[in-house]
Parts: sequence; C-alpha cells; structure tokens
Amino acid sequence: MATSKAAAKKYSSELKRKRQSIKRETRNTSVLSRLKTEEKKLRAALETGVDEVTVLFRNFASALDKAAKNGVIHKNVASRKKSRLNSRLAPGAKKVEAPKKKSGAKKAAPKAKSKAAKKK
Repeated sequence: MATSKAAAKKYSSELKRKRQSIKRETRNTSVLSRLKTEEKKLRAALETGVDEVTVLFRNFASALDKAAKNGVIHKNVASRKKSRLNSRLAPGAKKVEAPKKKSGAKKAAPKAKSKAAKKK
C-alpha cells in the first residue's frame, strides 16, 4: 500500500523568510566583495611602498567597521584584520588611527537617592 504525501502548505512567514534571506545574501556578497577588493588594494600598496597606504588603510578600516555593524562579518574579525594590517604599515612608525565610531548611546543621569537614604 503506497502512501502519498499531501502537498505542504506554504505559510506567509516561510515565504517572507525566503525573501529576506535572498535580500541578505545579495547584500552580504556585495559587501564581502568590496572588502576583498579594498584589502587587495591595501596589500598591493604595502608591497610596492606607495605613499597612499594610510588613505587605503582608512578606507579598508571603514569598510570593515560597516560590515561588522551590519552583521556581515563578526566584530572581532574586523578588529583582528585592522590590527594585523596596521602593524604592517610601517614598522617603527606611528600607528594609524582607524575612524572612530560615533556612539549614539548617552550616559544615564545619576539616580536620585531614596527617602530612606536621605533620612540617615
């Protein structure tokens, strides 16, 4: 006796998840491609000793930070790549500062003391 499977019902959440994964995949491949290109430019400049190395490093560091912010790569991977390339820039020279992130978080205001604490 052969059993036949009924066609699985397509749920709207399943369809939406597929659409989202396709969008993310195209974005991630684009970002990763840009990262690889920037890294190749920087490594080639390091080999030939071009004067624009610091500009290329800043561009690469910025691209790494953006990719890490969007979750394309892990933040520790971005930090490790920046650190290793920065140490290769010019031995004995001053280290290049990567572009600083702007922090959107504000410091919390100090909490008011409770009435019980004020009485003592």
